[in-house]
Amino acid sequence: MAKRTSAIVGNKPGVTRQKQWIRIGNNIELLDTPGVLWPKFESEQVALNLAFTGTIKQDVIDEVEVAFYLLKYLLNNEKEKLCSRYALTNEDIEKTCTEEDNTLSLMYLIGKKRGAIISGGKIDETKTARILLEDFQSGKMGKITLEKVK
Repeated sequence: MAKRTSAIVGNKPGVTRQKQWIRIGNNIELLDTPGVLWPKFESEQVALNLAFTGTIKQDVIDEVEVAFYLLKYLLNNEKEKLCSRYALTNEDIEKTCTEEDNTLSLMYLIGKKRGAIISGGKIDETKTARILLEDFQSGKMGKITLEKVK
């Protein structure tokens, strides 16, 4: 907008550290400020939704846990998009999710399909978590809404 490099921006929290005024035109100035998050969220789901979208710094969250809850949400609400993105069949899901809640097994299957394997043939949970979160945040899974109108 300013037709020059004026401010450092990024698709993650913590890039803007102080207020920055940017002159766009003769009578127009833009104020870029750091984002502000509340120290407490009204519910755990609000915090998870923010973590799913990358609004909370990765330094302060457990990526594997966040990806686990994202996968659980997708499995319950966007199963078709999840299956499409990771070439999963209903049979794959039924096999891995035979117990009441075995989302972790499904996460391992996705990690295996995406090549997130470490020595000994074990699944790299952190790499799998990053794959899930990045695919969701970049829109590779399609348009997904986390909050529904009641």
